[in-house]
Amino acid sequence: MIIKIISGVIIGGAIGALLGYFGKCSSGSCPLTATPYRGAIYGAVAGLLLTSVFLAISNQTTTPPQEKAAPEKETATVPEEKPEIPKDGQEGLDAAHIGDESDPNAGGPEEKGDDIMELLTKETFLQKVFNYEQNREWKFEGELPCIIDFYADWCRLCKMIEPVLRELAQEYQGKLNIYRVDTEAERELSSFFGINSLPSLLFVPLNGQPQMAVGVLPKKSIEQTIQEVLKVE
Repeated sequence: MIIKIISGVIIGGAIGALLGYFGKCSSGSCPLTATPYRGAIYGAVAGLLLTSVFLAISNQTTTPPQEKAAPEKETATVPEEKPEIPKDGQEGLDAAHIGDESDPNAGGPEEKGDDIMELLTKETFLQKVFNYEQNREWKFEGELPCIIDFYADWCRLCKMIEPVLRELAQEYQGKLNIYRVDTEAERELSSFFGINSLPSLLFVPLNGQPQMAVGVLPKKSIEQTIQEVLKVE
């Protein structure tokens, strides 16, 4: 704003000086800008006034910025179109990104020796879920449908969904298995399934292709997916 005012003063003064230089006295009187010096003074004053008026009008007509909308509550639902495991075993599942606030210093959940949710390594995954080193097409190795929770210790959202999965593991004990995969320790498994957002849940039925859901799902949504995808009541 100051630069605009200074520019107006300079331009007004220059115009006034030119008018004073070429101005003439007639009819026994001389205009206020009859000399370059006086013309510059009155031109500068006029430029200051015009610039101030112009800036005042501009500020009044400018639309005030809109207030930022309040951030939406974090929610996640099972995608309507659930991707399938590619037959060639090379490309992973596409996962929709969900914003995640994480604390890198936060410790992960303690793994109990008799934990109802078994922690899978690559070796146990090949034995109990899918041996992708021997088979190019999907072939489930388990005896019960399962849910695989891909998580990380630093992931705050993973900690939110863990208690829900433990409840479901107890409620559906003997009907399905719920496994966990630490994506930091088992990077090969994470890469194979294209995991790029956490938490990610892989629903594996006895027959048919597994389906992936991403984000913190409510218990009812997980139960619905168990019934519809895993065919477990």
